[in-house]
Amino acid sequence: MSLQKHAFSIIGAYLVAFIANLLIFQVLPVGRLSLGIVTLISMVALIIAILSERNLVIANAIEAPGVLAPQQRVFWGVMGIAGVLAAQLVGSWLETILFKMPQTSSQIHQQLSSMTTNPWYFLTIGLALPILEELAFRKVLFGNLVNVTGIFGGALIASLLFAVTQPGGHWLSATLVGLVLAYDYRHTGAISTPIIAHIGALWMVWLYYIAHSL
Repeated sequence: MSLQKHAFSIIGAYLVAFIANLLIFQVLPVGRLSLGIVTLISMVALIIAILSERNLVIANAIEAPGVLAPQQRVFWGVMGIAGVLAAQLVGSWLETILFKMPQTSSQIHQQLSSMTTNPWYFLTIGLALPILEELAFRKVLFGNLVNVTGIFGGALIASLLFAVTQPGGHWLSATLVGLVLAYDYRHTGAISTPIIAHIGALWMVWLYYIAHSL
């Protein structure tokens, strides 16, 4: 599969899952049925994206120089979890100081409530969407923009676009998170590293809120 076909497949799969997660709740009330439909669509989109990823035979500008060993990828993925959490804290603090924005706890509680209603929804927001976001924004956008805008330009553009898609309007926090994930990808040359960091940080936040609600 060429880079162009790969890009269209990944972006298309991401958009299907993203739009489904927005529109279905406008048509149906949030409940087991609507959450289940979104989960089914998201998992199908993820499978399509993974198949496209496996069929890609041409490395992009990030991966062409080489990929670190598996142990190093896991190490930087775990380190990336700390980096993402730090970026979220700094971004949240800046948003509060500069824009008087509220914290994101209501969004987290909404996610946890949805997973309580239908535990299968975890597959959407805990696996499918984070993986699709990394494939779309880091591998496709960042990976292909590097040749045009340079490393920082590509990382910034991809991170800004990533931030726009995040709920709650916390664009500064999401942009900083995107830059951390782009660094992870650039440093290791493997998309698995920012995927580990993204999912790990998300799960850590959920566990924190669950522990403090007991």
